[in-house]
Amino acid sequence: MGGRGAVREGLLAAREHWLASSAGGAGAPPPGARGPVRTVVSESWLRSRSTGLDPDGVLAPLALQGAELRERRAAHPLAPVLPTARRLLLAEPLGVPVLMAVGDTDGTLLWVEGEAGLRRAAEAMSFLPGARWSEDAAGTNAPGTALALARPVRVRSGEHYATAATRWSCSAAPVHDPATGRVLGVLDLTGGDDLGRERALALVRAAVGAVEGELRVAALRRGLGGTGGAGAPARLRLLGAGEAVLRAGGRERALSLRHAELLTLLLTGPADGWSAGALATALDERGLATVSVRAEVHRLRAVLAGCAGGALGLSPSPYRLTGELCCDVLDVRRALREGRTGDAVDAWTGDLLPASDAPGVREVREELLVALRTAVLEGGDDDALLRFSRTGAGRDDPHVAAELLRRLPSGHPGRGEALARTARHPG
Repeated sequence: MGGRGAVREGLLAAREHWLASSAGGAGAPPPGARGPVRTVVSESWLRSRSTGLDPDGVLAPLALQGAELRERRAAHPLAPVLPTARRLLLAEPLGVPVLMAVGDTDGTLLWVEGEAGLRRAAEAMSFLPGARWSEDAAGTNAPGTALALARPVRVRSGEHYATAATRWSCSAAPVHDPATGRVLGVLDLTGGDDLGRERALALVRAAVGAVEGELRVAALRRGLGGTGGAGAPARLRLLGAGEAVLRAGGRERALSLRHAELLTLLLTGPADGWSAGALATALDERGLATVSVRAEVHRLRAVLAGCAGGALGLSPSPYRLTGELCCDVLDVRRALREGRTGDAVDAWTGDLLPASDAPGVREVREELLVALRTAVLEGGDDDALLRFSRTGAGRDDPHVAAELLRRLPSGHPGRGEALARTARHPG
């Protein structure tokens, strides 16, 4: 540990020497001022300084939040391959605490995941979803510099330009579209000194290779399905007020309530599919004629064909959805199953098809809300609990307000919100 501490102190001293030697000038510092600073780092420092950033004052700005962040995530081409990145970088213990971040091409972090305590500590330097970590906004850092150079980069503690980031180390690499070669985003590992080592960068490179391989396979599958490999997977929005919307092939189509109910059941129901009789019972507690169910399935099949081409379809009875369809309901379920309560809260934009009275839909709606509420009340993510308290379901929940008052420290602004809600709904 002493050796690592000495290395870090040496990096910090070299950084201070470099900054002092280059202060007030437009060019590089004089020979001898660089000390042990790597060329890739000193060149990045020069770019960072040329933007006018103050090393002691710079923090990555928050560029996206709320609905804008959710929409960017939902449409992002790396969203479908997140499970692979998590499995390679987070699921297996690496021996040291780590955070995995996935950023967009402009350096905006869309996902930051890992150990909860480490996430909270990283937020103090604005390393959180929605923050922009490009070089011109945050100075030298692994994800921003990797995007600037279009190649893998590691940045150790004192090599960061921003003083607030000098206790962290990170390794990052761009992710490319296998078909076109264009950069889709960046994958990053952030933590302590170990994350600035070559072996950490090698692990990130391997994860990027696996992610790009999965993207290549998905493109080939779409091509075989008749979509020519173009565009992101189809996405269905079922949560919140308003009509359900299917987005595919760059187009959006509002769905009838009945078709939205059918898709809900097909996405969340038994893996071996539905019979017409089982769907009739799940759609109407009084029961529907199976001929009516078959007619609706036939109409839905035509809607899918018109909107998504050959990418989506319905098998003959037993009815199953064919093709890849992303959905906000599945996003919430997956996040809860993987223990990512904050992501589940962000993905939950309201009740599932609130206008539907179909028994099968009501069951999924209630299960989803109970699971989410339980996760925020019993989990350890205070920020997720606070965000849930601002939703329609959490706003008037006395247990949520009481838990906020119990968990939030004195002086936290969220306590005022909880007290106001408790006053409105006493007892």
